[in-house]
Amino acid sequence: MSHRRRRIQPLRKPNKPIQPRKRPVKKIRSDWKSNLIQFFIGLVLVIDMVLVYFIIRNCSSQAVVPVEEPTVQAVPEILQIEVLNGCGVQGVAAQLTDYLRSQGFDVVKTDNFESFNVIETVVIDRRGNLENGIRIAKALGLGEERVLQEVNDAYLIDATLVIGKDFKNLNGWQSIE
Repeated sequence: MSHRRRRIQPLRKPNKPIQPRKRPVKKIRSDWKSNLIQFFIGLVLVIDMVLVYFIIRNCSSQAVVPVEEPTVQAVPEILQIEVLNGCGVQGVAAQLTDYLRSQGFDVVKTDNFESFNVIETVVIDRRGNLENGIRIAKALGLGEERVLQEVNDAYLIDATLVIGKDFKNLNGWQSIE
């Protein structure tokens, strides 16, 4: 007898169609941080669009408005002066300095003149503006003939007042006594 050997075949599973593997689906999470960022980005874009709208609107409809020239009122110039005692009486220059300051002048120096033999009080203009010297002379009750001009760029003052022996006739001295 011949034995045939039987070959045993392994059991097969029924033929199933091969299906592709399914990948796990990632869930899109609504993260509150990303929502907040998206909100602010949207808000900034809206604000930008509104600003652009108003800029274009203002530039295109801007009417020409006539500009009035501002009126400039003349402010009296503060004069810087020096007061020199030329009469030799002690304290006269200091008292007239106080008077001139009360009249709005800026006395930057009070000193003695080179001699004490000055007869008449004079105002010396140092900048070439005779009107400034006249203004000082009027404050003291002096006439315009008492204003001299000696322009010197080295001086940093507007005028020099040299007090003479007639100081008792000056407006400032009379108001002091």
